[in-house]
Amino acid sequence: MESIENRHTGTAGGALVASDQSKPLKVHVAISLSASGTVAGQRALWMLTNLLARAVGAVASLTVSCPESRLLPGVSPGYADGSPLLPAVLKPAEAIKGVPLAPATQAPERSFVIGIGDIEDAQLFLVFGDWWGGITSTVHEDSAAILPFGPYIAAAHAAGQVFRASRGRTEFVPFIYDSWQHITSAEIPINHPPVPGKLTSNLLLAGVGAVGTATMLALWATPGLEGTVQIADADTVDLTNLNRCVLFDTSSIGLPKATIAANALKFGGAGTLTWDPHNGLAQEHPRRQQPLNLLLSAVDKNRSRLALQRLIPTTTFGASTYNLRASLMRAGPPGARACLVCHNPLEPEISDHELRERYLAADTVTRARLAESLAISRVELDAWARTARCGELDNRALPFLEEEFDAQPRQFSVGYLSVLAGVLLAAEAVKEGAASQGSLNDDLNYVSIQTVGPWSPRNGATRYLRQDDCLFCGTGSSTTMLQMWKTRFSHR
Repeated sequence: MESIENRHTGTAGGALVASDQSKPLKVHVAISLSASGTVAGQRALWMLTNLLARAVGAVASLTVSCPESRLLPGVSPGYADGSPLLPAVLKPAEAIKGVPLAPATQAPERSFVIGIGDIEDAQLFLVFGDWWGGITSTVHEDSAAILPFGPYIAAAHAAGQVFRASRGRTEFVPFIYDSWQHITSAEIPINHPPVPGKLTSNLLLAGVGAVGTATMLALWATPGLEGTVQIADADTVDLTNLNRCVLFDTSSIGLPKATIAANALKFGGAGTLTWDPHNGLAQEHPRRQQPLNLLLSAVDKNRSRLALQRLIPTTTFGASTYNLRASLMRAGPPGARACLVCHNPLEPEISDHELRERYLAADTVTRARLAESLAISRVELDAWARTARCGELDNRALPFLEEEFDAQPRQFSVGYLSVLAGVLLAAEAVKEGAASQGSLNDDLNYVSIQTVGPWSPRNGATRYLRQDDCLFCGTGSSTTMLQMWKTRFSHR
């Protein structure tokens, strides 16, 4: 049976105890008066509350205390600047219909208390600047950060600490992650200067799921950004997406991801970005320009990565998660560093005919559930499967059924890690647009963040080398496409 927590009930490759042995925590989040008056504090509060509300099975109950403050721009999608802060934080989280939550003036007994700002008796504090964020056991000064990356990174790590503690990983290691330099630190980093501005023209975000929605939210919350972001996803929202997709709630189920995400961020951002959604494959976006200047890949299937790489973007960044690790990569240089396809073997393909046959062979209850997820009647879906007629429903139904009937088990995926990957992807896009020295580069083109062990020597920027037999850029690949990529890459 589908449920919000389905995708994070696994053991993440043995790193966690089984979900039936979990010990859900009562969590209380509190923000100080001074922190609640800052945009950084408000963003940290919004993201942390949103993530904890999605952590069904890890969080038993959630309470939030917040002084009377007014909402600042670029904090809570759909809420007007100047609105009361607490409802603008709680109502989006309540719409998820996940963990029970309520306002509270003080922490209930036996709660795990998380503090934003100077909060008495907090067991964990969020700390953040423009580009860095982390968790500590001591309070720090309120942040004057104007960028969203640090507050979101801190919120993700705090939510991750709660999730792992509920699943047997109770050790607490204070640390700070700096997304400017891609290093883990015990000290407050130098607060690198904000560098927002116009995003590169001709930008495409492929994938509007867990990683993609976090990327969109971070870009929406970045002050000064202007331009149009094309977004594409052929999938619709289902219940299992709600454990990790920060822009979706129960009202989104059955609706197309790209349109829902774009509508959520239509107003109220810290910049003037506009969104151009396509409810289909990224390579089929009707307004996609060629050559493509910048591609942000947030897809989770290797065949999708191959299709995107064949667009031959000038610059490509990709973000993903695996078990309890987030990763970020920059594709190229061609022939020396990895492309999107390297080290990602293609999944077995299921034909459209086979998908229709598998659907028709399913029992009535399953077919009714699938039809409901697609927001159509079972009779309509049955007729579509029997007649095999092409049409608009193909773009919605076929990717959905492929995931449903894929023989491979669904990969473990949890909200805090998806947000971490998506925020790092957005930060890299902003740095790239500003020609920052902090960006991943032609030498160090890959970042891995193992959240179980933040001090792991594998964390940080490193070289991600080409796979010699890669289908796209390896020695046996198409010389024409590889040469086109080399030419575009050289014209950056």
